Amino acid sequence: MQPKQDRLKKIRDIIASNKVNNQDSILEKLAEEGYVITQATLSRDLKILKVSKTPDGVGGYHYVLPEMRLISDLMTNHAVAFGSDTVSGVKSIEFSGQMCVLKTNPGYANMIGSLVDNALSHKLMGTIAGDDTLLLIMRVRTDVNDILADLETILPGISARRI
Repeated sequence: MQPKQDRLKKIRDIIASNKVNNQDSILEKLAEEGYVITQATLSRDLKILKVSKTPDGVGGYHYVLPEMRLISDLMTNHAVAFGSDTVSGVKSIEFSGQMCVLKTNPGYANMIGSLVDNALSHKLMGTIAGDDTLLLIMRVRTDVNDILADLETILPGISARRI
C-alpha cells in the first residue's frame, strides 16, 4: 500500500487535471494508478484536502481544490467590483509551443499570474507578468488543450477568448 501522502497528492493531481463530478470517477482514476481505497477513505481524504464542489456552468457540479475555488471567487469578486465587462480580466489567450500569452485589462496580469501559478504549478514552470500581459511557460509534454481546460475552471469563458 502506498503512503497516505502519496495518495493525497494523487487525488490533488486528479482533481487539478480532470473535471470530476463524483467520487466514483476519482476512485476509478486512483485504481488505475494502483490506489485501491474505499469510498469512506476517499471522503476522509477529500475532507483533509478541503476539496469542495462548485457549479460547472452547465447545470452540474465538479470537485475543485481550495486554491482553484479561491481563484474563482476572487475573479468573480473582481468582476463585480470592476463591472461585468471585466468578467475575468482576460482579453485574449494565444498559444505557441510551450508558451501561452494572456492579454489582460491593465493591472490584472500580476494578480491572474499569481493565481494561475499557484493553481497550475504542476503543469507550469512559471509565469511572468507585466501590467497587461501574462506569459505562461508550460512544462514539457503539457498539452495545450489540458491547460486551456484547467484555465477554464479558474477563468470561466477564457476558451472563447482564444486567438
